[in-house]
Amino acid sequence: MAIRIKLGRYRTVHGDPLGRSCVGYFPGMSPEDVWQAGRGVWKLDRRRAEREGYALLVGGELVRAVADIAALVEHGDRVELVGKLVGPGESLHDAYVGSLDPVVRPSRNPVAYVALPEEP
Repeated sequence: MAIRIKLGRYRTVHGDPLGRSCVGYFPGMSPEDVWQAGRGVWKLDRRRAEREGYALLVGGELVRAVADIAALVEHGDRVELVGKLVGPGESLHDAYVGSLDPVVRPSRNPVAYVALPEEP
């Protein structure tokens, strides 16, 4: 299973717990920049999130990056994902990066949970 995070528009933020000055997505971002923008901090069901092994980061309706989740770090009532990007040649990267968001439902919530048949 994976956590799907749909990034909003790129914007400036202040007081970010991860020290970022901007979050969100804009076309042309590198996968590393997408990961940095999307790895936190989110309101998650911690127990459910602990069962997820991967994060799919969506920007502009397409999956822009996939990360292997190693840990979750709490920041008050929000959670940061800690992990590393999954790269080209790895099954989840090749199956999802550049593909449409696999979560198809009319929800404004940027966080969703999805089963991935390609998971190792």
